[in-house]
Amino acid sequence: MADGSLSQEDIDALLGGGSFGGGESSGGGDSSDDPFAGMNLGGGDGPSSDAIAAALGPGFSPPPQTAKPTAGKMGGSMASSSSNLNLLMDVTMSLTVELGRTNMYIKDVLQLSEGAVVELDKNIGEELDLLANGKIIGRGKIIILDDYYGVQVTHIIDPMERLAMG
Repeated sequence: MADGSLSQEDIDALLGGGSFGGGESSGGGDSSDDPFAGMNLGGGDGPSSDAIAAALGPGFSPPPQTAKPTAGKMGGSMASSSSNLNLLMDVTMSLTVELGRTNMYIKDVLQLSEGAVVELDKNIGEELDLLANGKIIGRGKIIILDDYYGVQVTHIIDPMERLAMG
C-alpha cells in the first residue's frame, strides 16, 4: 500500500465506517505487512484522517477541514461520510474496458500462436462494459481519438443496481 492505492475492501470500509482489511490478516500470522495493523479504524464515525494519512504514506495530505452542520438529525453522519469520501478522491483505481469474454480449454490456450483468432461473446457495435476495480459501473461505445482508442460512456449503472448485481 506504499504506492497510495487501497483495495476495494479498504475503500468500502472507509465509505461505510467499517474495519479495514477484512478482520484477519491473509499473510499468515505476521501482521507487519498490514499498514492498518494496530490502528483503531472501526469506530462509529469511521477512521480518523490521521489514521488514513498514516496508512496512505508520507505523500498524502488530508483535505482541509470543513465546518460540520450542527442542525438536523443526520448532520453528523453526513458530514462524516463527506469527510471520508473527500479522503478517497486522490486514491487511484483500476479502470477496465472489457471488449468481451470467452471460455477455452487449457489445450486450446496452449495452442494459441501469433495470428490466432479468439472469438468473444460480444458483437460488433454492442456496448462495452466499463469496470472500476473489477466491478461494473457503466457501459460505453469504443471510439478512436487520433491514434488512440477511447470509450464514450453511454450509461452509468445506478449504485443500487450495482449492489443488486453482487
